[in-house]
Amino acid sequence: MGKITDEQKQIIESFSCERLSDKQENRNLIKSFKSEKGRSLVSYLQHLAWSEDTECKTAYYLIKYPDGEVALFFSLKCGALFDPLDEDIIKQRAKRTQEWLQIVQDMNKGGQERELALQLLENFRSGQDIPAEQIKKRIKINARQAQMILDQLNYDKEHEENEQIIRVGHTYPGIEIVHFCANDAMKKKWKSFNINHPMGEVMFWQYIAPIIYEVQESIGCQYAYLFAADTSEDGNLINYYNVALKFEQPTNVGTNKPSYDLCCVFMCQEVNELRKKREEYFDNFNPDENDIIA
Repeated sequence: MGKITDEQKQIIESFSCERLSDKQENRNLIKSFKSEKGRSLVSYLQHLAWSEDTECKTAYYLIKYPDGEVALFFSLKCGALFDPLDEDIIKQRAKRTQEWLQIVQDMNKGGQERELALQLLENFRSGQDIPAEQIKKRIKINARQAQMILDQLNYDKEHEENEQIIRVGHTYPGIEIVHFCANDAMKKKWKSFNINHPMGEVMFWQYIAPIIYEVQESIGCQYAYLFAADTSEDGNLINYYNVALKFEQPTNVGTNKPSYDLCCVFMCQEVNELRKKREEYFDNFNPDENDIIA
């Protein structure tokens, strides 16, 4: 694959990206925005986006052709991902470590208690050259930590007055791409540029990705994420977000899913990788003569 050409780069850089509410004229421009597949998004843009953008609840952006026509719009807002917290696992861990501690403390009793303790110590030592006393110390520390976490959980549940609090494991700061929609009325104009990539894909890497990783320079931000509203049987949209925009479907982190996204698929990627992925995208923008295009 070959790098983006200077001509292609000049075309892409001739577009502009601006906040919706930065110019009063944008209120009229968005009235002609059309998307057959994204009609609900367009309705949101035309009726609610202006107030949300001016109040900074959600940041809406317009990407415009050089002549000022709107090519697509997208919106961003802060969010959070998390590891789920399984209270049963916390209770089981505290119980198990207390049982281990009790077995070790019963070592001097002799008989069955001593045999259990020796077996436990050997299991911990398996494959490791660690003295028995060090193993005992670790068991005591693990038991104390597990019990402390359980005590903190119980205390928090008893004293937290806000019943809407959801307890989780770890939290990860993120930026959500709330809306991402191209203007059907402007797609013919994009085709006239003879760029062998969809407009939304190119504009994501040219304009949206830099906003996300530049935000990270001011505040902590680990993930970029979205909810893919894919109703197709073959998952076309999910595949597009994965292959073209590099979003994945994680199994190790979760997030809060609002009611309007209940039929959507959660996807995310690490912000630290965005800059590198953007460079790779434009470095492999055009097929080489010997590339086989399916």
